[in-house]
This record gives sequence, structure tokens and C-alpha cells, in this order.
Amino acid sequence: MQRHALLVGSSLFLTGLFLLGRVSTAGEVVPVSPEQNYAPEIAEASNGGELALESFQIPDGMTGKVTAAEPDLANPVAFWITPDGRFYVCETFRQQKGVEDNRYHLYWLSDDLKAQTVADRRAYMLKHLGDEAGLYELEHDRIRLLIDNDGDGKVEESRVFADGFNDLVDGTGAGVLEHNGNVYYTCIPKLYRLEDTNDDGVADQQETMFDGFGVRFAFRGHDMHGLTIGPDNRLYFSIGDRGFHVMTEEGELLHKPDTGAIFRCELDGSDLEIFASGLRNPQELAFDNYGNLFTGDNNSDSGDLARWVHVIEGMDAGWRMYYQYLDDRGPFNRERIWYPYRSDPETTAIQPAYILPPVANISDGPSGLAAYPGVGLPKRYDNHFFLCDFRGGPTNSGVRSFGVKPKGASFELVDSHEFLWRILVTDCDFGYDGGFFALDWVQGWEGPGKGRIYRFAHPEFEEAAAKSGEILRNGLGDMSSAELIGLFENRDKRVRQAAHLQLASRPMSDWPDDKIRGVASTDETIPRLHLLWALGIQARAGNSDAVPAITAQLSSSDPWVRTVALRVLRDVVCGSDSPSGEPCDAASPAIIRQAASLLADPDARVRAEAALLIGRAGGRFMGTQDEAGTATEAIEPLLNVLVQNSGNDAALRHAAVMGLTGIAKRNVAPLLEFADHKNPEARLGVLLALRRMKSPEIAGFLTDEDPGIQLEAARAVHDLAIDNAAERLAAVRFDHSDDAARVDALARRIIAANFRLGGREHAARVLSTASNEKLSKSLRLEALSAMAAWQEPGPLDRVINKYRPIESPRQTEFMAELLAPHLSDFFKSDVDFARPAIELSAQYGVEAVADEVAAIADASDADPATREAALQAAVSLRGDAASEVVRRAVRADSPLVRSTARRLLIKIDPDDAVKQLKLALRDGTVEEQQSAIAGLVKLETAEADAVLLEWFDKFLAGSAPAAIQLDLIEAAEQRNSVAFEDRIASYSSTLSDGDPIAKYRVSLEGGDPENGYAIFFGRSDASCRRCHAVVDNKILVGPNLAGIGAEKTKEYLLESLVLPGKAIAKGFETVIVVTAEGKIVAGIKRFEDDEKLILVKPTGENVTILQDDIDDVAPGKSGMPEDLIKYLSRSDVRDLVAYLASLKDKNATTESAAGHE
Repeated sequence: MQRHALLVGSSLFLTGLFLLGRVSTAGEVVPVSPEQNYAPEIAEASNGGELALESFQIPDGMTGKVTAAEPDLANPVAFWITPDGRFYVCETFRQQKGVEDNRYHLYWLSDDLKAQTVADRRAYMLKHLGDEAGLYELEHDRIRLLIDNDGDGKVEESRVFADGFNDLVDGTGAGVLEHNGNVYYTCIPKLYRLEDTNDDGVADQQETMFDGFGVRFAFRGHDMHGLTIGPDNRLYFSIGDRGFHVMTEEGELLHKPDTGAIFRCELDGSDLEIFASGLRNPQELAFDNYGNLFTGDNNSDSGDLARWVHVIEGMDAGWRMYYQYLDDRGPFNRERIWYPYRSDPETTAIQPAYILPPVANISDGPSGLAAYPGVGLPKRYDNHFFLCDFRGGPTNSGVRSFGVKPKGASFELVDSHEFLWRILVTDCDFGYDGGFFALDWVQGWEGPGKGRIYRFAHPEFEEAAAKSGEILRNGLGDMSSAELIGLFENRDKRVRQAAHLQLASRPMSDWPDDKIRGVASTDETIPRLHLLWALGIQARAGNSDAVPAITAQLSSSDPWVRTVALRVLRDVVCGSDSPSGEPCDAASPAIIRQAASLLADPDARVRAEAALLIGRAGGRFMGTQDEAGTATEAIEPLLNVLVQNSGNDAALRHAAVMGLTGIAKRNVAPLLEFADHKNPEARLGVLLALRRMKSPEIAGFLTDEDPGIQLEAARAVHDLAIDNAAERLAAVRFDHSDDAARVDALARRIIAANFRLGGREHAARVLSTASNEKLSKSLRLEALSAMAAWQEPGPLDRVINKYRPIESPRQTEFMAELLAPHLSDFFKSDVDFARPAIELSAQYGVEAVADEVAAIADASDADPATREAALQAAVSLRGDAASEVVRRAVRADSPLVRSTARRLLIKIDPDDAVKQLKLALRDGTVEEQQSAIAGLVKLETAEADAVLLEWFDKFLAGSAPAAIQLDLIEAAEQRNSVAFEDRIASYSSTLSDGDPIAKYRVSLEGGDPENGYAIFFGRSDASCRRCHAVVDNKILVGPNLAGIGAEKTKEYLLESLVLPGKAIAKGFETVIVVTAEGKIVAGIKRFEDDEKLILVKPTGENVTILQDDIDDVAPGKSGMPEDLIKYLSRSDVRDLVAYLASLKDKNATTESAAGHE
């Protein structure tokens, strides 16, 4: 319902209390004023939250209760909890009402892939939407402030803190953080800082810190989020793969329009930098106790798995948003980018070396994320993370928990389990009262106008945990520096961090020397790290007195201490981009020399941090030689790290490459001296450093004897479009006997390079690849496909799908002569080669093979698909001279050949075509009948209309086959005449208004399973494979569909597509029952008949309830998008039903479309 006011306790708050007074530009602080008119649709108060609580799977020993629920909040995306009981909640009301998704606007996909700035996106939206653009600004996103005044875990006040985020290009407000009175808020395209200066719970000042995020739409939910403050007192945040084009305060342009990233800046907005990139949708960020950053990154709905990522500075995780629109996601799947490092032999052979792979694959919809602060739960959860797994419905959603333990320079996953389950949680965090809080979206994807916050607590640990809140509520400002240092031993990481940040804000002269010495010499790791972070903040601010205390820790016996000491020192040394004559901190030479010595440290974490530091310094001050000599002195130890690593540790390799890159940015020549290093790992390191610089020198590695290095060079040259290197890539020769996946990745890029260059010699190379029987069928077919696209190349790259337009049309007069000697061999091959080769002969007018093509068209023993192509080519090459071949084909044994001949007859002899199409409708197979209707539609003649009307009348009379009814309806809808309009009206009058699937029943029969397979696995707007598997024992978000065709009727399948919530699959329907005695029982429905209902409770217990004892039942909803049908035509639905009905084998082991009935 439409709500105009919220009554909370005894106070009345307008839901639209606040709107931006005017748009602010970056760096400008503007006043903001209330908005009185915006009243979004929010559900009324109910006991739904309490009822739902009964269905949750709650950890043993913990209790749960509702902290807040609708109408106090709605559609919550993320939240931030303060020590004084305030909840800042991001609310969204713009899902598919302004916050859009390319899947549902494929008409602007090309413009989206082309966009480089937010202004570009605004321009193409206005172009495509026209007058409807204003509709995209009707709904708002906003920040809700909820207040628990008395600390009882229940909210007493609710008000709108900030509103009016509804510009045409605004995204979802998906990140919020409060710190020292400043509220940071991420809402594409901006990062905001808001302030409530009069403490009335409503923001009255707003500053746009940065603008330019979200240059593309990509997918909904791929927004800005992840706000957190690191132990270095810097602001970290993330963006999904919508890209960015942002100018920093210092005048540097940060531009990556095609991928997700993590950023870092000072709290005042200075020194914004890209910390990591190559991510798809890193929604939240969290630091562990040792200052290591992690995120969960979403999968691409193509059978791949979500990623748990250890975020290391400068890393590239490998995702590019244009992969999304390739059916197989291109290199992301083909080259196993999403797999953990060396997880199997195939991954080891093909995974790119330029990426940093994930620690593990976990979750299906990673959203909110929290690191355990150390209080509130049993000791098991020390050093654990809590990751929200959002899957569109509560049944298989919840919070996962797991720990990480060091493995080389990175980590491995341990103790992974479902912590809190059967709740559609978007975010989670630990409060300051001992509670764990979960933010509940409630249901679906678009936002139901509901929202809840639940508090879960472990009574045994609750009281001790609440002490943290007391410390932080009282504030640390009045504590002595000695007291602050004493807090470094507190169990709560939040208390420890607040203490070291407070200490770092004070002059070091106020720090008690005895306490500092005591911490610095203790055997306890954690206190020493917090001291290092405090010292690092001082050093970064220019206090050179802090540096000796940090460098002293480089000799610690504790590898974590050495690691963090090096990390904080990275911000002290001169940057690699600084001019060579720029003054540097006096301590820098000594720091860098110490870092160089630690490249031989026994611990991989330390070696990695030392390499990163040397990269930041650019290798300066390693010795006393001239710059080139100094660089060489720095390079050799880094190469030794790579050699000794032997490719075993991807994180260590990344760090060493970052070191080499920093050196090469100052002077690439010394690095090139090692390009022919005898060790392949060293050469690979040089190559990867050159890649980061997009250096054309990388082309020299295209002929490397190591096939892995050769491929890595090809990736760089092609994927990055490195200047002046494409010609060398196009001419590369490779070992056909190498690993098949590696050959595929290399050859595709060679084909693409030749395709882009476009000359005769380039076409000859591609044709040679197509003819090479030593290569895989898929590669050879790709080569033939490139030949077919040669004249009018599309704007998207053939390998990675990036927008890279080629001037079109191109000259192809050489093609006929080039192709003629080779086509006969293809004709004699199997249909997969014969068909495209025949099509090429027609496309390029290869007269030399016209007789051979006609003979194939006339051959009764030829493959039907080959004959189909040959018939079309014969008409193209011979014109009317091929008419007799076509007429004979009308009488062929194959329905496909007959249908093709009839369609061709339309051009040759329209009158005879009508007769033949009429006969096909009377006597042909279903496929022939459908083809005949399509042919009659093309014949805009009275005779064709008469046949169509005759058959539509049969349909109305109930005598037309079910399999062609949809074809007849669509044919009539394409005709612009009263006769057809009357018949459509007659058909429509038979449909029941009370039957929502009535108009889709014509989709029950006549579908093509092959087309259905393509929709299921390839169509991004359907995203079926995102949630459903079709092979045995594979579990995704939704029900496994293996064998569904044998278990369910087509009517059921149709209903599931049109009305996904009507019949929820067994094991996925959550039910809440209120008994006649008032007892609440919740669980998953296992069985129901007229007498009883059996539920499986979250504990696994079966509960039987007699139907006579049930007072009320609240069924759950399907996790499938309720509006899925909006994006499917009736023909799409028909093909999907046919494909699903073909899935007869419960024990299927392949996803292939082959084998359907």
C-alpha cells in the first residue's frame, strides 16, 4: 500500500523527510533540505518477522529476535551499526524502476559496451528511452536511520536520514559507513559524505567526494559498495563491473570501464587509487586480524562458481564485463580464470599468469560480509568470516562462516559451514552489545516493500562482548596514551583498531616510551601489529620519527610482524612514479636495502611484501651505482624469487611482478636485458611486468620456446590491443601437439589478429587454420566463422567481446580465388564443416564450385543439413538455373530439405510455392507445417492469406494440430488486415481472464529443444543456468532439473515458467504454520495430503500437523524472478518447455542438448 507516514513509538516521521537541495559536484559541500512528497510503497506492520524467525536455521546455543521490521525499513541492501545503537540502512526503491540491467534492455547493449563515461551512459539512455526517461527518476534510493535508544536490541525510532538519490544515472545505494560524525554513502555514480550538524537524525550537509563510477549498466546489483576503514585509517570501497572514469583530487584520471575494482583513499578523499581490479561484483570488504583484505566475488551465471578473493595491492582477478555476453563467457570459462590456482591439471595448463586466482570457490550469491571481531561467539570463530549468500529466496540463502589459514603468500579456506540459514540476507555485522545482526530482504529480487533486522546472540558470550560497546560508547578521546596502548590486547578487533587510530592522531611525544618498548618486544603478535599500524599512520603523515620504530620490527622473529612492517613502510618510500630527482625520505635507501635482503626471507608472506615495497620504490637506492646499474641490482633478486618459487605460489609471483613493474616504469631497458633469461619463470615475470605497462616489447615473447609464455604474450598483445604488435601475433606459428586448451587459447587470438588486419595474406592464414586437421573442430569452425564475417566484421572482438569496431565493409574481392582450391575438401567433410563451407561459396560467389554445390543439393544420400545449405547456395550461385534442383528437392525424403526447397521456391515461382506450402500444411511433419506457415507469411499475396485464414479457422474450430497453433497466431498478428484482426479477437475471447497462463497454452507443443537448450544455457535475460543444473548430483541455487521431463507434465513446466510461485519444487518451499492453539511451526514442506502436512524443521526434525489443527498457513515464494515471463516470447516459452520436457534421464551426466527425445 502507499504509505504517507510512519508511526514509531510515540513519534511521527515522514517517510520522505529529506531530499537533496541541489546536486553537488566533486569536493563541494552543499546544504540539503527536506522532501515532503516522496512516499514509496512499503508494507504495513505485521508479525511476519516473528513468524519467519521460526523458519531460520539458527546456530546451536544462539537465540534470535526481531530488531526492526517493515514499515520501519524496506528493501534493505546494506547497513552500518554504531556503538550507540544506531543502524544506518541503505534502502532501494528503484530496482527495475531506474536501476536497470542489460539483460532486460539488450537493445542498448552495444551502446553500453561502447560507453567510456557516465555521460555516455546518460546519452544513450536518453536516446533509447526518449520521453520515458523521466519514469526512471520517479523512485528513490535513500538512507534510513534506525535507533535503539535503550540498548534492548529493539529499534524505537525510525527516520529517513537522506533521500533523493534518483537521477537518471543513479544506481543502487549499496554502501554506508559512519565515522566520527561523517556518513559515507556509495550510490553510482558518486561517493558521498553526509553530515547531520544539528543532531536531529537527518543529514543537512552533503559533499560529493568523487563522481564518475558506473560508466556502464552491466547487471543490476553490480554497484558501489563495500565501505570499510582499514587498519591504515584509509577508506576502502568497491564497485562491480560497471566500470569507472574518475578524476582524483590530485588530477589523475582513474579509468577502467570494463571491470570491477577496489579503491582506497584518505578519509578526506585525497590520494584515491585503484587498489585491485578484475573483479565482477565484490559487494563487501573485510580485513582479518592481520590487516589482510578479503572479498567475495559473484559468479557469471554460466556454471562457474563464486570466488573468495584475497585482495592484494595491484592484483587483477581476471574478469571483464564483456565476457558476460558470450554464451560460454569466453576466456573466463575457457581459460579457467575463476578456478583456484592449480586446482587441477587443466587449470594449471591454461589459467592466465597475469591474474591472481581466488583462494577458493564458495557461495552462489555473495553479498554482505563481516569479519569476526573476536567477541560474541565461541572460540571456534576466531579469525573467521561471515559471508551472506543471497539466492533470491530464503530456502537456500543465509550466512556462511569459514576461516582462513596462511598458505604461502596467501591463504586457504578452513572450517566452511552454514552458520545461519534459510534467511534472504543481504548484509550482516556484529553489533556492540554481543549480538550478530542480519539484514533480511525477505523475498525475491526487485524488493517487496519489506525489510527486517534480526539479532542473534549466544548468551554464554553475550555479556563479555557487550563490554566492547561500553568502551567505544564512552569514547577513547579521554584515555591516556598508555591506556590506549593497553587496549591493543583487547579481544575485540574494533576496540584495538579504535585505540591505535586514536593513538596515531596524537603527537608521538605523547606516547609513553616504556609502553611502546613493551609492545615492541612482546611475543604477542596482535599488539605489535596495532603498534605498527599506528606508527605507519604517523609515518605516512610525514613523521620521520616513526620510521626507525617500524624498521626495527623487520628483524622480528614473527613473520606477521615482518610482513606488516614492510606493508606500512610501502607508504614511506618514494613512489615509483615520482621523478627521479624528487627528494625522498632520508630513511628510504636503508628501507629499500632491508627490503631487498628480505627477498630471501624463509616466509613467503615476507618475501611478497618486500617485493611490493621495492616495486613502490622503483628499485632506487639499492646500491651506489648509476640508475641502470641500480635497477639491475634490484631486478636480479626479484627474478631469483620467481625462479625459486617455480610457479608454485601465485600471490608471490604477483608481488615479484609488481616489484619488476615498479622498476621498469622508471627505465624499461634494464628489465629487457633479462628477456632471454634461461629460466622460464624469470622470463614469465619479465613478460608480466611488460604487460602491466602495455609495452610493445612484449611481442618478443610471441616466439618463446615455452608454450605457456608464448600464450601469455599472445593474451597481452591481443587482449590489451598493444600497439604495433598485432602483425607479429598474426604471423605466430605454434606447436599443434601442445596442450589442447592452450592451443585453443593461442590460436583464437592468432585468428582474431589476422581477422582484424583483414588483408589477403591474413585471410590465407585463417583459411589454413580452418584446413588444418590436426587442430580441434571448434578452432577450425572458428576460423571458418571468421572467414564468413570478413566483409562486414561486427564491432565486438571475436575472443574477448570487447567493443573494438573495424571499418566496414572491407574489400574481399580476393576471397573467391582464395577459397576455391579448398572448398571441395570441406564439402567432403562432415556437416559441421561442409555447411559453413557451402555458405562461404555462396557468400563470396565462388563460381568454380557451383556445379559441385548443385550436385550436393541434388544428392539424395547427402546429409540433410548439408543439402539445405547447398540448396540455398545453388540458388545464390546459379539463380533461376537452379530451379529444377529446387523442384526436385521439394519431393526429397528429408523434411528439412523439403522445407528449404519450398522456401526457396517462393523466390523462383511464388504461385507454385503457395501450392506446395499448402500441401505441406496438410501432409507435412510438424517442422514442415511450421516452416510452411513462416513461408506463407513472407508471401504477402491474397493466395497466401487465404491459406493462412483457412488454417486459422481450423484452429478456432479445434482441428488444427496443437504444435502449429502458436505459429498461426503469430502469423495472423503480423498481417495488417481486418480478416486477421477479427480472428485474433475471436481467439482472445476464448481466453479466461482468471487464467494467467491461458495465452501461453499454445506454447505447450511444437517447441524446438535445441532452441530451448540455447535459451537455457545462453540467454542472459533468462539466466536459467544461474540457478538450475540439468545433470545428476549437481546442486545450484534452485532445484536440479535432471529427469524433470519424466517426472512432470508439460503443463507443470509451462506453469513453472509463467507463474514460478504457484508450484514450488519439493525441498524449496518454506511454509509457516499457525496451529489452532496459536503455536508457530516453520519448515520445508515434505508431504501434504487432505489429512496431514509434514514439515522438515531447520533442525532436521520432521513434524506432522493434522490439517484440522491448522489455523493458518503462510507459504513461501519461489526464488525465480516473478517477472521472468516478461523477457520471454511465447516462442521462447515453447522451446524452453520442449527442452525441459526432453530431460528424461534422472542420472544425466552431460548438459548437451543431444539425447533429448
